[in-house]
Amino acid sequence: MDRKPKPKRIAPVSYRPPERLREEFHTRVRNSGLPVNAFITAAVFGQAAPKSRRAPPLDQQTATALLAQAARMTDQLRIMAGSVADPGHASLIAGCRDELVEIRNILLALYGRQP
Repeated sequence: MDRKPKPKRIAPVSYRPPERLREEFHTRVRNSGLPVNAFITAAVFGQAAPKSRRAPPLDQQTATALLAQAARMTDQLRIMAGSVADPGHASLIAGCRDELVEIRNILLALYGRQP
């Protein structure tokens, strides 16, 4: 049997940053959210590298638990505010409830939902 020789693959281009810049390089790649190859391609061909993420992505399970807890606390505060005779306490409870509503709105916005 005659075997056809396989065509040679083109050698990959590799990049080794200088030792003094290695940590910064890896940090920039990690903050960009891109794979190393995409990051280098964007840098070499003049595309602006993506800006660093401000915060690590929110753990969905944790965010869901926080959202549920905020909703329960808001409901409890609403009930308490209606049954408190002292207007000072009622306004304090209403303020706490408003802050929980704000937290809920932020969590919903992180999910891309309308409050």
